[in-house]
Amino acid sequence: MNKLIAGILALGVCLGARAAAQEQIVTMDDEPHYSRVFGNGYCRAYIVSLGRLEETKPVVHEHDWVRMTLNGTVEQAWGGTTYSIAPYEDPEGYEISFLYPVSRVRLRNPRIEPYRALIVEIMQGDGSRDRLRDPSLSPFTQRLGPGVDPHVSYVTTLTKTSVEIVSVQLLGGDSKEMHSPGDGALIIAMTDLNLSRQQKSAESQELQLSKGDVQWFPGAAPTFKNLDRDPARFVVLEMK
Repeated sequence: MNKLIAGILALGVCLGARAAAQEQIVTMDDEPHYSRVFGNGYCRAYIVSLGRLEETKPVVHEHDWVRMTLNGTVEQAWGGTTYSIAPYEDPEGYEISFLYPVSRVRLRNPRIEPYRALIVEIMQGDGSRDRLRDPSLSPFTQRLGPGVDPHVSYVTTLTKTSVEIVSVQLLGGDSKEMHSPGDGALIIAMTDLNLSRQQKSAESQELQLSKGDVQWFPGAAPTFKNLDRDPARFVVLEMK
């Protein structure tokens, strides 16, 4: 009897240890569904991909982060194990989220369609909430949407102390000059892109990116022009 009890206890310990290991909180670098695609002293960019019924391990985000959906939708478990769906669905990535550090979050794809998103960690913390009287900042806003009319060219902006998030759509032939004199800019392609880019005192150059690709530009972001007939949609993260 004593041996039986001891065996049951040992089995319980093993199962508990296995469950604890499965629930271990990891970084994005250690989670197999996340892949780092870019990194420097200002930011780190990751692609997260989930097939049908796949889910991530609990992931910690130690820095502010920006999330852009490339396709699909997911359920999320914030801080625990109970999943919930977002109050809105945005499989094409028209809504961009600015999120603060979180100790634990899991993602689960309950649908047939694969889910892909691009996540950019901002290495410098946001101080917008300490500067409530600064009209140039958006201290409490955490979501950036498209323009009023998605069928025309538009630019929408969310400004923090560490980063300015710019969502851009350019119809064929349209251009946009970026005005922020930042330390550098990360471009995220939300559609396939065929652009020309021109920085001050430099010749125009072509920039071709596939959906989900990123490109870093040191210094201020250049002027962009859409060389295709189809609308071009991209996000510019201008680091400060």
